[in-house]
Amino acid sequence: MRKDKVFNMNKFMDTLVSVSAKLSQNRILNIIQSAFMLMLPVYMIGGFAALFNGIGIDVYQAFIASAGIKTVLSVIYQWTIGMIALYLSFLVAYRHAQTYKYSQSDIATGLASLICFLIVTPYIIPEEPYAPVSLPASWLGASGMFSAIIIAFTVGNIFRLCRKFNIAIRLPEQVPPMISAQFTSLLPAAFAMILFGMINVVFAQTSFGCLHQMIYTLISRPLGALGSNLFGMWILQVVLYGLWFCGIHGGMTVGPIIMMLFMQLSMENMTAYQTGAPLPHMVAGDALTYGTGSIPLIIAALLVCKSESCKSISRFGFIPALFGVDEPVYFGMPMIMNPLFFIPWVIGAPTVSVFGTHILKMIGLLGYSNCTGGQNAANLPFFVGNLMNYGVAGLIWGCVLFAVIVIMYIPFVKAYDNQMLEQEQKTAEEK
Repeated sequence: MRKDKVFNMNKFMDTLVSVSAKLSQNRILNIIQSAFMLMLPVYMIGGFAALFNGIGIDVYQAFIASAGIKTVLSVIYQWTIGMIALYLSFLVAYRHAQTYKYSQSDIATGLASLICFLIVTPYIIPEEPYAPVSLPASWLGASGMFSAIIIAFTVGNIFRLCRKFNIAIRLPEQVPPMISAQFTSLLPAAFAMILFGMINVVFAQTSFGCLHQMIYTLISRPLGALGSNLFGMWILQVVLYGLWFCGIHGGMTVGPIIMMLFMQLSMENMTAYQTGAPLPHMVAGDALTYGTGSIPLIIAALLVCKSESCKSISRFGFIPALFGVDEPVYFGMPMIMNPLFFIPWVIGAPTVSVFGTHILKMIGLLGYSNCTGGQNAANLPFFVGNLMNYGVAGLIWGCVLFAVIVIMYIPFVKAYDNQMLEQEQKTAEEK
């Protein structure tokens, strides 16, 4: 019986690896994933800046504020993760050029994409002639990531089509290749900038005001229509981690919608809690937390992984992930765009959390959330948030739920670890 179970587990992992191998051949996914991998240092530096800047201890906060450290950390975060869409607009187009084999124009493609991204970003022209132009930072960060990816692929395809149909300025062979390559990029870059210049003019006349707002609205409205109920909460959680899987900051996109739908219910629960009255709402946008995404995978990896890459990334990412900074593991493992982790990360963990919490409330093993500590505990370990929101019962059942999610991750982590082991063995043999 035991051998059958082992055989079935191995068969399941082989199936996962087979599916992953097929999906990994998708060029679009590879381009986006590799672009995010190139940004790993940016994410790690910005993530640690956010971690040290957000530790919720009054004495510590007073110290870093008085010493000027908080300002330094805020500036680092703003110019790393806070500008991520700007960098992404360059890197996705850059990787597009390399993937589709017109790498002699890779930097020109990336720069053209970045410029097109800025062209469609609304800015404020000062009245004084030499005053600086003001750009809204919101579209340069997480809110503009969808736009950045769409613009980058559009620009990349313009360059690819121009190359395919030989639409370029040709210089004599005597001209050095470095100079000739830049003239080859001149026409596709001009086409792209003219196209997005026209798009910017068109959208400026609409109620959206800009392309960014239109794309953001088309994403947000369907999510807002889900409604403030249990199934709506589950779908929002799945979409949140689904966006993260695609490399988009799910919390920035879905978080405001969750707040909008459930804020009134949460406030009513909080008011009742402060007066000692029974809490009126079972579903108030809350669920037992298991961290902000990567910590269950890290624990599973520390338990079962044998490859050096998986072990080192898990060890390095553990402390940041425990305090809500998941980017080192999201991009370093990677979890983003990795088909092996789609089921446990996007589907499994939110399902266990949302419906598990609801069942515990229904049978009386967990009280309703008083919603007094959720925001304050956002950057603290998951068990702290569960204790603050649900009391001792939340602490206990949150740990049980976390253990269940870790066990769920194990076969998927082992499948990925087997891939890494094979790669490491091949590398060792080549040496």
